[in-house]
Amino acid sequence: MKKTLIALSMLALAAGAHAALKPGDIAPDFRATAAFAGKTVDVQLKDALAKGPVVVYFYPAAYTGGCNLQAHAFAENLARFTAAGATVIGVSGDGIERLREFSADPETCAGKLAVASDADGRVARAFDIATAATPAGRKTTKGQDITHARAERTSFVVGRDGRVVATVGGLAPEANVDAALAAVQSLAPAPARTGAIPGVVADGTPIVVLGDGFKGTEGPLALPDGSFVFTETQDARITRIAADGHLSTHLRDTNGANGLGLNAAGEIVAVQVNDTRVGTLGAAAKTLASGWAGKPFGRPNDLVVARDGSIYFTDSGRNANQAAPAAGETAPPAVYRVKPGLLERLAADITRPNGIQLSPDEKTLYVADTAGEHVLAYALQADGSLGTKRPFAKLAGYRQAQNGSFSSGADGLAVDAQGRLYVATNAGIEVFDAAGQPLGVIALPKQPQNLAFAGTEKKQLFVVGRGAAYRIDTLAQGYTGRAK
Repeated sequence: MKKTLIALSMLALAAGAHAALKPGDIAPDFRATAAFAGKTVDVQLKDALAKGPVVVYFYPAAYTGGCNLQAHAFAENLARFTAAGATVIGVSGDGIERLREFSADPETCAGKLAVASDADGRVARAFDIATAATPAGRKTTKGQDITHARAERTSFVVGRDGRVVATVGGLAPEANVDAALAAVQSLAPAPARTGAIPGVVADGTPIVVLGDGFKGTEGPLALPDGSFVFTETQDARITRIAADGHLSTHLRDTNGANGLGLNAAGEIVAVQVNDTRVGTLGAAAKTLASGWAGKPFGRPNDLVVARDGSIYFTDSGRNANQAAPAAGETAPPAVYRVKPGLLERLAADITRPNGIQLSPDEKTLYVADTAGEHVLAYALQADGSLGTKRPFAKLAGYRQAQNGSFSSGADGLAVDAQGRLYVATNAGIEVFDAAGQPLGVIALPKQPQNLAFAGTEKKQLFVVGRGAAYRIDTLAQGYTGRAK
């Protein structure tokens, strides 16, 4: 399918009235002044190729209908290009001042793409790209005059050896991005694969990299339509991955949402780390809790929504990246339960409570203690209170860090329909049976932070961590009685 798409785009380009560089040609090195996230930077093809393949995409003019769509499509799917090791550089005849605005606009480049100014057409000529004078009176979507020559929309995928791998032209803006991505992904190294864990995952199952380069990956959650969302906490954004792998922004301005859940009304509930609170997101956002005993939460971390609507969540305490709270002292780390009109502190004796999960029968509450050697378990009483804390499972990820401290790195938790518990730790995804016995570890390219079952029949495990997102097809089925 990928080869067909690229071949069709090549035919469309060949039918044009110009001869752009073709696959196998050496791409000319160039250096240009560019804009990135509103700032002026320098870009050079040679420097970018040192990191991996490069997509050089020429477009007619910033702030025109098709170019806005194309820039947005590249920005929304940049993590997929990054996952394949590629860099994307846009080139147009626009002046640098207009490109600074274009590069930062959330509806176009969204602060994710470098766009170079080729005001004299030097770079376009080097790639044999046809340019044409702009008819008098043409304006941008912002009402600005367009006075520069316009390059024909063409993308070049350049391999690390400096040769053109694919030339994509003659396509609509978003189709151009899809074809460039297909070419880049054909160059990506083979995926890492799992070992066998009986009943959980088959030997040799690919660990599919859905994207990389996200900002603060957390909070994975299955949505009813079969898609999957997760938080980019540092970007105050929730990102959606559709069943076909396409990325999009699901929600902006999330107040640094971290862990996510769904309530009975289908609203996203989130623990939020900027102005620390727990509540729903979206147009009808509502705060359910913002502190304890007159003190603001330190850093609400993760949550799980029970079938009766109760929200169990952790506050792991402030970290070094957070600004000092205006109110001074924060509430100490703890585990809480909240629902309208009720906030209870259930446990305050865990060093760093992190991931939180319920067993399928909701008789046990699991809590990951990042600093500890065990996942902890509490019997859940009929009134919602907790029984005695007990160590549930010993973690293979417990080890000494470079600073001399010990930590398991225990973070997000997931359960499957059989009651197995999946724990993101320093070692990878550690899997335990319902009695807490270890079944195996799924090693990942980067240390995981959180995970959730999603996809068709919840037979795919989605994992996020350290800026990356992965998908693993499983033999096990996630628990379907709750969103997570």
